[in-house]
Amino acid sequence: MSLVLSGQGEKTSPLLRIARKYSAYLSYPLAICGLLWLLALPLSSFSRRAYFSENAMMPGQVYTTFGTQSHMDAMDRVDAELKTKDRAQAVEAVFASIGLDTETQEFTYTKVPRIGKHTGTNVHGILRAPRSDSVEALVIAASWTTANNASNVNAVRLMAGLAQYASEQVYWARDIVFVVTDSGEQGIEEWLRAYQGLTTTSPLFVRSGIIQAALSLELPPAKRYTGLGLYFEGKGGQLANLDYVNMVQYVSRLERMPAYLHGLKDVPRRAHWWTKYTSATQLLLRQVRAQAFGLSTGIHAPFLRYRIDAITLAGLPQPDDPVSAVFAHGLFTDADVPAAPMQRQIGRTIEASFRSLNNLLEHFHQSFFFYMLPANQRYVSIGDYIPAAGLMIASLLLQAMHLWWMQGPDELRSDSPHTRITRINAYYALLRATLPSSVGIILRVHALGLVLLLIPQLIASSVLTDATTTAYLFTMALASISMVLHTSDIYWTRRIEWRQLKSIVSVYLAVVVACLSVMNFSLAVALFVVAGLPLVFTRVCRVDTRIRRALGVLMLVAVSPVCMMTLGMHVLGCSSNPFRVFLADFYRFGSLVYPLVCLVYWPVNLLCMIIVLIQ
Repeated sequence: MSLVLSGQGEKTSPLLRIARKYSAYLSYPLAICGLLWLLALPLSSFSRRAYFSENAMMPGQVYTTFGTQSHMDAMDRVDAELKTKDRAQAVEAVFASIGLDTETQEFTYTKVPRIGKHTGTNVHGILRAPRSDSVEALVIAASWTTANNASNVNAVRLMAGLAQYASEQVYWARDIVFVVTDSGEQGIEEWLRAYQGLTTTSPLFVRSGIIQAALSLELPPAKRYTGLGLYFEGKGGQLANLDYVNMVQYVSRLERMPAYLHGLKDVPRRAHWWTKYTSATQLLLRQVRAQAFGLSTGIHAPFLRYRIDAITLAGLPQPDDPVSAVFAHGLFTDADVPAAPMQRQIGRTIEASFRSLNNLLEHFHQSFFFYMLPANQRYVSIGDYIPAAGLMIASLLLQAMHLWWMQGPDELRSDSPHTRITRINAYYALLRATLPSSVGIILRVHALGLVLLLIPQLIASSVLTDATTTAYLFTMALASISMVLHTSDIYWTRRIEWRQLKSIVSVYLAVVVACLSVMNFSLAVALFVVAGLPLVFTRVCRVDTRIRRALGVLMLVAVSPVCMMTLGMHVLGCSSNPFRVFLADFYRFGSLVYPLVCLVYWPVNLLCMIIVLIQ
């Protein structure tokens, strides 16, 4: 009540009086300061050197032995089996010859709702730990193709060698599960659902205990690798524990096969500060892209949905590698495998990582789960980057308070004590007259977003191709703009307060950004940039002419979901329409991007257009 009556000159707390006095001047600087805070994150003064919180891992304290002749023979056995059997049977035969408990899982899945059915096959083998009773397990996973649709047979071969190595050791305290899939992330998702007992259509009967950590391998065709790319983001913004990332980077450097975050190599220490800044900015942008939109590399992402810490290690071929160049022209054969020293270095990196994971006394919990990594072996904690979201949220809330206080005629904001009762009655009469209209507009626009959310899940199975997805987007855009014009025409002559409407929308968006910032900071920032900033600066100046209103609408169309998704095909590097990608991730992995586009981003953009058009 104090907040409501403070706009009519009532006595309130000093904090509200200060907010009322300066809210008109602080909203825009706070939004800009939030963006500047983000731009300052790549600076070295914001980051700290990485360290280990889980001392029980003892990384780098063992002598690695992978690479003996028996391990190489197991890798060659994969090539021999592939010549006479299909891929699933070949892998199962190799795992069985090593002594693993093996099982093949055949499953059927749909990529997007009602859009055809696809079949896939998973093969897994379990090495029973001699020093435990199968209560806990570690997982090594690989797909037959990489994230770039290149052959990943090198990773499958290396996995066979690692299985042979692990079977020769007696110090394992956890089972080790080796999984090979032919369906990428979807195959791992189906395997995990069956492993956790969440599906009955394709159950697993050969299982182990609770999975503590997982590691996926991607080794594209090449003779030599300059290092490994390390990827750690999940579909919903989940991150692997920072101790896991630091441990893998540490042991990889000891084995002279360094793991670089997102494949970006270190900048020399004596490089110019601007060079360091641009490199850190590029790395942070890649993390934001992967975390916000779920465009992860590797098949580790489904594990993170089940609170299993997982990462992907992907080989980085040398720029002049002959096998990599030949594969680019489609002439690659499975006989072109990495040189033995490369296989030994990568294998020993994974060996050292699993020896450290084997030492864990409990699940990862001591280090950060919320962080940003501006450089290799450096991190930014949540306490350093979350103030940026706080500034953005404060800008929306302060503007909402200012607009709420400023609604109605100037007589309602008089400080005269003689008209107190009259002003309060007039103020509540204004709310009774305008608030239903504002809420009605918001509900109508969100109903349109709900239709956009539900229609793709109900249409015929042969409709939602890339071409029709684009046409569908533009059709919805035209329908939305038509609704904006129709709504503004209806309320053109009626008494409606655009300040009140913008105030309610600002509070709504501030709450959404605040909730997202503690779950998926990158997605919260992206939502504020495409929806919050246009809302903050909507009607920042007078729009008393048709030309100004038309320019305002055109600027909002430029930041609408249709335009942003069209631009996103090039910025995000999507091979398909982003709308279709987000829909598929929502349907398969529960990603929040598609619902946010339909129920928050699109409605807020339409409401901004209505605010501009209403007199």
